[in-house]
Amino acid sequence: MNFKDEYINSQMFSWRHHPSRYVTREDELAYSRLYGYVEQLADSVSGLVSTPSFNQFLLESCQLLANSLDLIHQGYFDAAFYSVRQAGEVILIGTLFSNLDESERVAEYENWASLDWFPSFSKLSKMLYSKDTEYRELLEQMPEIDELISKLNKKANKYIHKQGHESFYTKPNEMTSDSSKSIREDFTVYFTATVNICAIFRLAVDPFPILLSDTECEYRFPDCMTLEFSQSFIENCLGSDFVEHYIKTDYYCNWVNAIRSTFPQLKEATYNVSNLHYIDLSNIEDILDEIDKLTLYEATAVLFTALFSEKIIAVHITGMLDAFSNSARPSSGLYLSDMSDYAGQLGGVNVPLAEICRLASLDTSHEFSPVSSFITSFTIAFDFVCVETDKLLDDNEVELGRKATEELGQLWKKIKTGQCAISELKETALFKRIKQNMK
Repeated sequence: MNFKDEYINSQMFSWRHHPSRYVTREDELAYSRLYGYVEQLADSVSGLVSTPSFNQFLLESCQLLANSLDLIHQGYFDAAFYSVRQAGEVILIGTLFSNLDESERVAEYENWASLDWFPSFSKLSKMLYSKDTEYRELLEQMPEIDELISKLNKKANKYIHKQGHESFYTKPNEMTSDSSKSIREDFTVYFTATVNICAIFRLAVDPFPILLSDTECEYRFPDCMTLEFSQSFIENCLGSDFVEHYIKTDYYCNWVNAIRSTFPQLKEATYNVSNLHYIDLSNIEDILDEIDKLTLYEATAVLFTALFSEKIIAVHITGMLDAFSNSARPSSGLYLSDMSDYAGQLGGVNVPLAEICRLASLDTSHEFSPVSSFITSFTIAFDFVCVETDKLLDDNEVELGRKATEELGQLWKKIKTGQCAISELKETALFKRIKQNMK
């Protein structure tokens, strides 16, 4: 059937109703699954000092992908395809900036930011290929990547530029049932492949989304803002074949060797203290053995957790650390930067946290945040250690805490000023007493 002027003219009064035929139900599009891909990509932000601006391009790309899902869900498929295409272009620009020499990066960035002439997507891709050895190595091993980008963009452009009646919103009703389904299928393929491409551009900046799950690098990063790509993301979006190629590149292998020579491999319990501020009392001996691999505040939290054992919920070192333990009931997660000040005003020992919250004008009335623990504040080298316990500390325990802070006070000052190493904590009477009590 062909479009005819008289038919179109007869439909003009109802044309605004036509786009609703393309509205997509979530189950037809696997909306949650596709949105999950975007979240994975957004969580892979780079922590390298040299690439802070890249994260802005990465997150903008993720926003464009998320927008496309909203658009296709509402039936605006041409705008949805365009938003997906923009996502690939934006992250490519960020990747290129991250791989240029400093002087060239500044010049290209100024052109981009000032809205001056800037290369097209294909030219940008060629620039990245010529400038980035690692990206070129990937393309040489997997030439289908470049071919995939070109093929998908050509397909999307048919919708974006309204070529052919199938891309028209105003085509006759009887032509839409099959084409709307085809549009959704094309969009899903295009969206998933673009996430794939965005993930590859992300890995051209640094390998951490893959590196973090490498057994050679496991438990070596005490604090990393990048989250690893999940196995599901790798299998369904990035591609297991790609990862197999990627981990064999010189670029990736050099990173693994550098990580192994720089960061010691921690035991899992120690890693959880450093990375999650979670102190597992059931593995406290492992943590104490590696206490010199923690920061001063983390090590102090471990010592106080071991000191008060089963009563401890969390240790708050004012303004520095909020560490929680599995020894008593779960922590409410409540933390105040000036908790020690409020505790001091209320006596400093076994102060009900609910009273501190009242003094700080915090509402704790809702059922999901029960506040029934106690805070005891100890002074240590002009800082404060607030111990949150499930039960009241007895006089003997309070005295143990005070002796601990007195003993650690001078050592804290020396460690902070670089006069001694944190390993000196293992030589303290407090550490030896805690170890002895475990036998």
